[in-house]
Amino acid sequence: MSPRRDPYFGRFALTVITAAVVVVILGLTAIWYFFEAGGASSPASPLRDLLGKARGLAPNQAMLYYTRDGRQLIGTVTNLGRAEASPGERSQLIIQRLIAGHDSAFLKSPIPRGTQVKSVFVNDTVAIVNLSKEFIDRMGPSVDDELLAVFSIVNSLLYNIETIEAVQILIEGERVPTARGTVDLESPLIANAALNRPS
Repeated sequence: MSPRRDPYFGRFALTVITAAVVVVILGLTAIWYFFEAGGASSPASPLRDLLGKARGLAPNQAMLYYTRDGRQLIGTVTNLGRAEASPGERSQLIIQRLIAGHDSAFLKSPIPRGTQVKSVFVNDTVAIVNLSKEFIDRMGPSVDDELLAVFSIVNSLLYNIETIEAVQILIEGERVPTARGTVDLESPLIANAALNRPS
């Protein structure tokens, strides 16, 4: 006498197979959408979205990142004085304005005093910012000092200039490992939106 088959086994097996087929179809659809229908984005676009980009600003304005408490960056709209400028020229204006500081007593530049802009130019999608040695020599000792000084530059450039996807910081024309041991300066940097907070 053959063993009796469980009448519910067939229904269970059919349910499991149907669920597996649905999962596979959904997975394949998601993969197709990601690669073929515009789901894939450039590496910088998520950060651009987080930073918000310079929407609604006049051509002669820029959103620059200063600090109030020495722990976070605060974006504030600044007049650069020039509406028409190439990405390289606009980058230089932004860095010079950051170093000069903000005219508000409550906001200050996290870039060390005495830092000079040696040169700024844009190579394809990378802004190359060459600063004087004071950027490192006069930087405060804390991790926050280093993070804010570096990313006030990086975030300000990436926020305001659409063509830039990364920023390479040089000191006296040379790549250096770090400023104070935390941020890797040997490679181009992307934005750190976690340091930003609304003004």
